[in-house]
Amino acid sequence: MGEAEHLAGVRELLARQGCSAHETVRWQEIRIPPRTLTGWRRLRSEVAWCRQVLKAVRSAQVELLLICSIAETGLLVLKSMLQTHRIPVPVIATLHGILASVEHPQPRRPWNWATHLRQALRLPHPRQLTYLALSDSIRAGVAEAMPRAAFHFRTIDAPYFMPGVTNASKPDGVIRFGHFGVARNYEKNFGLFARLAEEVGRYFDQSLAQFLAVGSLDPDVTSPGTPVMGLSRTPLSAEEYAQRAQSVTYAVGLADPSHYRLVASASFLDALSHVKPGIYFRNPYLEYYFRKMGDIGYLCDSYEEVHDVVFSVIRNFPEARYRQQCEKIQSGRRIFEPEVIAPQLRAIVTGRRRALGKPQRDGFWPIR
Repeated sequence: MGEAEHLAGVRELLARQGCSAHETVRWQEIRIPPRTLTGWRRLRSEVAWCRQVLKAVRSAQVELLLICSIAETGLLVLKSMLQTHRIPVPVIATLHGILASVEHPQPRRPWNWATHLRQALRLPHPRQLTYLALSDSIRAGVAEAMPRAAFHFRTIDAPYFMPGVTNASKPDGVIRFGHFGVARNYEKNFGLFARLAEEVGRYFDQSLAQFLAVGSLDPDVTSPGTPVMGLSRTPLSAEEYAQRAQSVTYAVGLADPSHYRLVASASFLDALSHVKPGIYFRNPYLEYYFRKMGDIGYLCDSYEEVHDVVFSVIRNFPEARYRQQCEKIQSGRRIFEPEVIAPQLRAIVTGRRRALGKPQRDGFWPIR
């Protein structure tokens, strides 16, 4: 159940990956609150989808309700409805980008405090409900910020279809540094990437080093005069995105480290999917996977350190280390494959069913 455009994208992705599940799933469009709608004004829209989904759960032979993403206002409504409606199956809600707001200040106006995620997490917790975090490092961050709430979290690594082995060498003699995902200044610091491109451009010709946007520009970014190539306000097609990503030598991520203490990075996974070592600002999420996977790039503690690494690899490209980094990525990124993630999710569901006193069945339970 979801927004029409999103459902179409998921179906297309499954078909492209040769996954026949899209042929047996029943797809149903529901109205999702617009991203621009916030606070109390958003609650009415949250009530509509939540009521529709819980009605479907009660009226069909459903074994599990898995909510792939939820906002703070949606969580307020969901928890309230689960307290008053009899839902006898596990409900697992994934908290993704919204988790970062746990560390944001409360709204200035006291009457808006109730719509803050901290307040939603503090509400009495329905026994059917479990939160899902997309990394052990994220759950650890929640445990530091809100220890009581962390008790209700379980974790899986973010699932991602990783394609076959790709070319893992420096292409055509040019070192290309790529910014993956939507280029925006808030939390992703695209302005720093553009600044780095300008500074490199003063010393090196574009025949040696180039900077490329692997994704579209956010409205908050102004682009005049920047030497970053491929800037566009229009979202890239899957084919164009893959083509640009494959041409990159290194992914460069200068995102706000505090944001990625509680949020998974899709841009990082995109880079792994194309076997691209990264040059990143250090943050807890990336540190966790660098420890698990090994030398898959460079973690830097400052802009100056990123600057030095970039200049160093341009002057003297580390061919042997680069090949080793790519090999580490190819072997380590399997932890995100659906075949690896599925047993993790199955174990969580099994545990929740037992906690609710539900009998275990052989295999997994279909959502009919």
